[in-house]
Order: sequence, then C-alpha cells, then structure tokens
Amino acid sequence: MRTKLVTGYGCLEKIGEIVQSFGVSKAMLCTDSFLVTTPAAAAIQQKLKASGIECLVYTQLQPEPIDTDCDAGALFCREHGIELIVALGGGSVMDQSKAMAAIVTNGKSCRELDDTVIPRRMLPLICVPTTAGTGSEVTYVAVITNTEKKYKMTIMDADSLSPNVAVCDPALLTTLPKKLIASCGVDALTHAIEAYTAADGVKNPISDALALRAIEMIGQSLKQCWDSPTDQQAQSTMMLASTMAGAAFINADVGAVHAIAEVVGVTYHIPHGVANSLFLPYVMEFNRPGNDAYYARVAEQLGAARVGAGDEENGKRAIRFVEGLITQLEIPAFSDFAQVDPADFRDMAQRASKSAMSQDNRKEIHAEDYLSILQSAYQKKRLCQ
Repeated sequence: MRTKLVTGYGCLEKIGEIVQSFGVSKAMLCTDSFLVTTPAAAAIQQKLKASGIECLVYTQLQPEPIDTDCDAGALFCREHGIELIVALGGGSVMDQSKAMAAIVTNGKSCRELDDTVIPRRMLPLICVPTTAGTGSEVTYVAVITNTEKKYKMTIMDADSLSPNVAVCDPALLTTLPKKLIASCGVDALTHAIEAYTAADGVKNPISDALALRAIEMIGQSLKQCWDSPTDQQAQSTMMLASTMAGAAFINADVGAVHAIAEVVGVTYHIPHGVANSLFLPYVMEFNRPGNDAYYARVAEQLGAARVGAGDEENGKRAIRFVEGLITQLEIPAFSDFAQVDPADFRDMAQRASKSAMSQDNRKEIHAEDYLSILQSAYQKKRLCQ
C-alpha cells in the first residue's frame, strides 16, 4: 500500500503542514457543491492559507463521476497551474480527483486512460474522506462513467494512481445523513466480504487479515453509527474499517456484487453504495453452497455465528445477518426504484457476466446466474429461511 495514513479524531488539523511538506505553492480543493459549504472545507482553505499556500476551489462534480467532467477539471488544473489536489468527499470526489490528476500529467483524455498502464504519476493527491464506505483514499482505482459508451471505466495503476496521503478524520462523519451512513457502511462491508471470499489466487493472507478485521469492526459499529451519528467511538471504528476494507480489496479484488452493481448504477443512476446493498445478500447466497466455511467465518466476524452449529448453518446465519442489517438501515429495495424495469434484466445480466470482476468471484458465475439474482432482488425474495 503506497498511501501514507494520517488517522485519529481531529487529524484534519494537520492538513496545512501535510500539504506544505510537498513544497508546492498552489493547491486545489476538489469537493462537491454541498461539502464546499461545510466547516471542513473552510478549515482546509484556512490551514493552507496559514501555511502560505494558495488554494483554489473546484466543485464541478457529479454524484457518479463522468469522463467529460474529469477532462474539464484537468483543463482547469493546467490553466491555473495547480501543483497538488486535496480531495474532500466520498468515493466520487476522490475518484474524479485521481482521474483529473492523471490526465494533467499524462496529457491524455479520461477515456484514453481506461484499462491501460498510466505512464506518468499523477499530481500529488491528498484524500480526505467524508464517508466510511468506499476506501478510495487507499486504492489506486478511479471508476468513471464513459458517457459515450455508457459503462463504468476502470482507470487503474498501482504506481501512478495511489493517493500520496489519506487524512482519515472520524470527526467528518458525525454530520452525515443517516441514509449515507447506511449505504456507505454496507459498501465498506461489501468490499471486505468480497475481498475475503474472492477466488483463490486472488485473495491472500494479507488481504484476508484486513478484510476479516474490517468485517468485525463494521459488524460492531455500523448500526451504532446509524442509530447515533455523533458517537465518536463508533465513527472512529467505521472510518478505520472502511479504510482497511479498501486496502483489502485493492490487494485482492471484489466480485459479482460489484459486477452487477456497476451495471445497475449506470443503467438506473442508483448510487454505488445503494446498488451494492441491493445485491450483497443474493450474491452471498449464490456463492455459499460449496463455500460454507468462508461464510461461516464471516458470520463469526459479524457476531452472528452460533456455537456448535456447522459451517452450513453459520454460513446461512451470515447471510441472514446481512439481510437483516440492510433492512434495519432502511436501505430501499431494488423494486422501490421507479426506473427499474425487469425488461432490462437480461441485457444487464449479460453485461455483468463480461465484467473482469466476475472472473474473480469465488464461484463461477454466468449471465443466467446474474439474471436470477436480479429477479430475486426485484421480487424481494427472502433468503436462508
């Protein structure tokens, strides 16, 4: 992992000296139109000014980043001589910042960076996550929608796209809306579960260790964060768990949940964390038969296992726990979205089956399997009864 971690409640106070250590004179704060009005954005600007660094602000972002916005942002950086980017926000802000920073140094368009080695390292990037979910602050991936071909591109390079520093301050989580605590938290849980249950040859002992501890921490803290958003201990645990889950999956991979969630996200403009929540239990149940030991271990980490029960029963208990947690967090069901049309399912299943993430799923998965998962989620089929 190439990203330096700065953690702890109130650690955003160090942002001025962190940026100053890069020897730059002009930085850009990249954030969204809401976060730019928050105390965190004001604090970053004040700290940079106090450190003698000029700070421009950029807020031209979509909830799910798109290629044309990345190109426009890179042009802004070039025109204004930006030397470093501070990304304040969730995964969308951090992913767009990575793409813009890489476009600046490589002289290519966003689409030209898709699925290719990135020759030159991006501009220095400091990520300040405001959600406990994506783990993007420690990953070398930017997921950006190709607006011409209508799919999510994977811009990825371990050497060129890893953030320099991640400033993980749990204090920034205490003002999150409950719906974001829920969807981002399940996003982090999905990263950890998919990393731990990835295909052999993809997962490894180090990713397992990070993933299993993250699952445990999320199981302990997510519902408490949702119940009491100002609980500092719960938010600190979730922030670290999210970062650990990000480190886990970037050193292994994610699987079928992400493969179908990305297709559904592009098709229906459903936020990524919510889309993962829609399908996580159904993919777990698809993968479980023949892999019960893995899901029994997930149950142990979640505190859902029953002493004396076998792997099959505890594997089912893991799925029931996740299903129940998503219900408790009041995340909408697939059929609750008016734009969802079952007539689209077969095409979406085909597209998901072609995703590289499908190849790293624990169990071989085909278009017909995805179709069944889509239909079960739409019908709100109960699992492991």
